[in-house]
Amino acid sequence: MIHSRRTLAFALAALAAPSFSFAAPVQDATSLFNEAKTLLAQGDNDAALAKLQQVLAADPSQEEAYQLWVDTDTQVWLDLMVQGGEYQAIAKRLQERATLARQARRNDQDTINALCDTIKNSDDAVERRQAIDALAGNHGPFAVPRLARALRGDQANDDWRIRAMHTLQEMEVDVVPPLLEALNTEDAMQRRHLCMTLMNIGDTRAAATLEGVAATDSDGSVVQAAKRAAAACGSQGDAVALFLKDGDDYHFRRNTVLRAFDYSSVIWTWEGGDLQFHEVPRAIYNNEMAKKSYYAAMSLAPTSLDAAAGIARESTDIQAKLALLADNGVDVGDLADKAAIGELAVAAAGVAALDHALIWSVRQDDNATGARLCAALARQAHAPTPGLEAALDASDPSMRGEAAVALAHIAHHAGVAASPNVVAALTEAAGREVVRIAAVIDADADRTSALMGSLEAKGVLANHRGSGSQGLSMLMRIPGVDVILVGDRTGGNTTTDEVLTTLADTAGLNTIPVYLVTSDEELGDAYGDRVAGVVSDAGDISALDEVFGESLTGDRAVADALAARCAGALATLGAAGHTDVAGAANALASTLAFRNDGVTLPAMSALEIIGSTDHVGSLLTVLSNDERSDEARMAAADAIGAIASRSGAIAGLAADLAAVVESDSELGVRVAAARALGRTTMDAAERAALLQRVRIHVSE
Repeated sequence: MIHSRRTLAFALAALAAPSFSFAAPVQDATSLFNEAKTLLAQGDNDAALAKLQQVLAADPSQEEAYQLWVDTDTQVWLDLMVQGGEYQAIAKRLQERATLARQARRNDQDTINALCDTIKNSDDAVERRQAIDALAGNHGPFAVPRLARALRGDQANDDWRIRAMHTLQEMEVDVVPPLLEALNTEDAMQRRHLCMTLMNIGDTRAAATLEGVAATDSDGSVVQAAKRAAAACGSQGDAVALFLKDGDDYHFRRNTVLRAFDYSSVIWTWEGGDLQFHEVPRAIYNNEMAKKSYYAAMSLAPTSLDAAAGIARESTDIQAKLALLADNGVDVGDLADKAAIGELAVAAAGVAALDHALIWSVRQDDNATGARLCAALARQAHAPTPGLEAALDASDPSMRGEAAVALAHIAHHAGVAASPNVVAALTEAAGREVVRIAAVIDADADRTSALMGSLEAKGVLANHRGSGSQGLSMLMRIPGVDVILVGDRTGGNTTTDEVLTTLADTAGLNTIPVYLVTSDEELGDAYGDRVAGVVSDAGDISALDEVFGESLTGDRAVADALAARCAGALATLGAAGHTDVAGAANALASTLAFRNDGVTLPAMSALEIIGSTDHVGSLLTVLSNDERSDEARMAAADAIGAIASRSGAIAGLAADLAAVVESDSELGVRVAAARALGRTTMDAAERAALLQRVRIHVSE
């Protein structure tokens, strides 16, 4: 029998277990929920839904959600599920929170052993049922090592084996990840019993591993059990293809493998003949699970380019995410050092695998990962690759820019000219002002249209998705988002509460201000400090002015750094002389007035090589501005001098430079201006007069 990934009946049974309890919820959440039940019974569905939205907006804790479950008649939950739509989504959301309440007390081995002893030794069916419910409700996967040991061939107690299998089956999807790892045991009987247990759970995540066992196990009885179990889990018969699909699904956090209650704080492994677990931040749990899938695919198909590409992609992402967590003040311990070792996998995967992963990123609009893969290819590729060429035409500017930098790096080291397309992309990125970016997640089409218009009127680039799941997927792929606007109804099966919780729990997204879009004042108040503010009128977004007035941070700072590297690449290509980069001069000059030194210094280095008299005015503006850094002013002077030496006489230039030379600027700036002046066309009398004015008597 194929069970659902988490049936309502099981959830209610586990949540109703009498073996543990939590503090009562705050009165507000309880009152709101009770009002919703009353309204639902009266047939006032719209009002009931509004109250239920407020329950989630109040952000009840996992313990409070649990208490709501046990204090409410089962029929009410069934009614909510039957209503479908957002009613069902809210009911599931509360269920997930109640389920997660178990996490804090799960790895209590003394209690686990005591409960297992009860299941093993008690002749009282009620007592055993309570112990099973307590294991499922409180401890989940942490009970698997003890129960899995009961399935070994050296265990003579058949009753205990049967009871252990039954207990694991009753615990359902929570126990699947460690059970899959336990299939690495050398004990054939244990493998067979594990296959039977997984067959009765019927979780689709088990299909790939079971097919792998069926294809490789040396014991015929295990092979047959694995085949039956794989079919029960929905397998189509190709283990490698299944592992590769799981890897991609984990990478993108698809709900085929990762729903809210599928996340874990640990990764399970088989070491020393038993199950072991390793703690992992939520932010990289999906990458670690994806990497396991790709390594499993490679073990079955060692030459699989897809598997190698997946390993490289996940290793790259893990390093980047942990670095981001550390930058945000999260203590990642020694995980960053361990992740850095993943660079070995990135390097060992080779150019073909990295490029294959980059092509995936381009096709799937996975821009953040694609940009990182471009940087990896810049270090390893010795010639342009199909993936880099595809990324150069990507819709995302960050990916285009990273691809252009990589291709420029490759061309420079090969001593050949970069293509005009590379120069164009470098020019675009170097000259682009980093615009403000907003993400809108809202199912209300009319409201969204007005909101998008308001944002665009302020020069903000707005991205929209009509459902919560699509919006979250979009945010995983778009770097540089300044603000996220979430509607009070997000469509699909994802609630506004779930969107906000996911944003708060996701590294890279939890630092972006989030605004609720609703005209319901009570709902806005209910969300309180879970959001940065409320936009009640799509035509008035003045509440966002503070956000758009802030300085560059996070991904936008990364975009600014990309512009700097693109300007630097143009300077390098220009100096090498193989590539015609003259067409970039105007874009580079346009940056001088409004960009920081990180961008303008390499831009002026490039202008020193490719600039013309048309750009002298912009450079003089920098040189003459005593509020600019000395380094920038000196770079401007050097560029002016180079242009003057190429172009000959420039009207008024000598006087402008002389004014800086004779100013009270720092000596380095004055010397740079004098050096530029020395390269200009001046008659002998003018030069002699200048020398007299700057004369210094050292002896005085």
